Amino acid sequence: MAQGPRKFQPRKPSKSKSAATASERNRGPRKGGRLIVPKKARIVQQQQIKKDLEIAIRKKIEHDMVMKASSSLPKKLALLKAPVKKKGAAASSKTPS
Repeated sequence: MAQGPRKFQPRKPSKSKSAATASERNRGPRKGGRLIVPKKARIVQQQQIKKDLEIAIRKKIEHDMVMKASSSLPKKLALLKAPVKKKGAAASSKTPS
């Protein structure tokens, strides 16, 4: 058996960048949606135009249906809108009492 203190202390191998990214991948799924942006700007623009057209078409159909329903009914048609949640009220209800 060797006598005396060690001249050189053993060093722990430092984590490389690839090891750090591998540990991040192994953490599991994260909450929330993911947005994968395409590399080509033209595709992004096409998707935005498509989304805007779908919204416009849906609004137009809803408007037409309301107009037809209100014209055919003897009583005026009243539309209900969902209540808007306030951030202050939601935060105060979450605090434990």
